Amino acid sequence: MFQDKKAVIFDLDGTLADSMWVWTDIDNRFFASRGIPVPDTLQQDIEGMSFTETAAYFVSEFQLPETIDELKVIWNNMAYESYETRIRLKPGARELLYKLHENGVLLGIATSNSRLLAEHFLKVQGISDLFSVL
Repeated sequence: MFQDKKAVIFDLDGTLADSMWVWTDIDNRFFASRGIPVPDTLQQDIEGMSFTETAAYFVSEFQLPETIDELKVIWNNMAYESYETRIRLKPGARELLYKLHENGVLLGIATSNSRLLAEHFLKVQGISDLFSVL
């Protein structure tokens, strides 16, 4: 499948990392820590919003005492913890990446996550050196 390929770009979440559940989990844990029931329509309400827009929505909609930037730091800390201890590579991903790298294929990552979070995950998984582009 990858014969004669010079480079391959992978999406991180849901392709290499088994992580599609993480942001819903962060929302649920965040609400639980404040005793706020999770609205049934939350995922629909925030769909398509940027990280900053979602934080602004939470601060306004749930009258949170945190600023938008403070909330983003809280969420980022929760995400870092999850990407470090709970999220794993999908089955076969590590082997595929090493095989491609050994065959001289340049590897890249595309992600809607922050660069720092993606770099952290790749480092924790011991595969950061395989990638030329993030």
